[in-house]
Amino acid sequence: MGDSVDSLISGTRYWCGGGICCNFRESSGIPPMLKLSIGNGKIAKDTLIFSLPAGKTCPGALYCKSFAVVDANGKRTIKDGEHTEFRCFAASSEVQYDAVFYSRAHNLQLVVNAMRDDSLVNLINESVQSHRTKRVSKVRIHESGDFFNHHYLDAWLEVARLNPDLKFYCYSKSLDLFMGKILPNNFYLTASYGGKFDYLIDEGFFTRYAKVFMTEDDANRAGLEVDHDESHCFINKPVVS
Repeated sequence: MGDSVDSLISGTRYWCGGGICCNFRESSGIPPMLKLSIGNGKIAKDTLIFSLPAGKTCPGALYCKSFAVVDANGKRTIKDGEHTEFRCFAASSEVQYDAVFYSRAHNLQLVVNAMRDDSLVNLINESVQSHRTKRVSKVRIHESGDFFNHHYLDAWLEVARLNPDLKFYCYSKSLDLFMGKILPNNFYLTASYGGKFDYLIDEGFFTRYAKVFMTEDDANRAGLEVDHDESHCFINKPVVS
């Protein structure tokens, strides 16, 4: 799997605060599933939402690089990256809310475990099936977090192929991982500016992209539409997220 996954494994113990949420039990005989939510104030109720810990799983992040850290006493604080210009809201949420922090740590631990025994596609697919309802038609990948290596990205692409009746969509700064990939017709990537691989957007490899502005007036002056509900993820034009 490589050094990047090994570092995630060791980092997960840190994320979970000394192993509080890392040692899963299967006493019920039912394997643990990934945690997904349905909709929120911005995302429609027909959408499943999946998240990983912010920052730690975002190798392409640059200007928004932030992540939660836990001290010896279990207190969480936020740490910014060397080039951070605006703090990641998802990382802030992990510091503020226990449920958010532990849900994302749970997901990361299960993902890493599944990568070890090559069961990641099954884990993701079965988790999606266990959460979906008749109303669900979309899956939002990574309200927090990002694709951290090829193995992980390929698993999501395969899950999309297995579920042609669902639309899978994401914002990503891990653009290098997408180079040369053939995306399923129901997988919608929006490249996100502000990362290490912005040059790939500038060079025309990703025509659907999003930028972050501090105010709506700034976005209007740049001539970009503001996407208030993520519906622009399915049209081929740049937006403000």
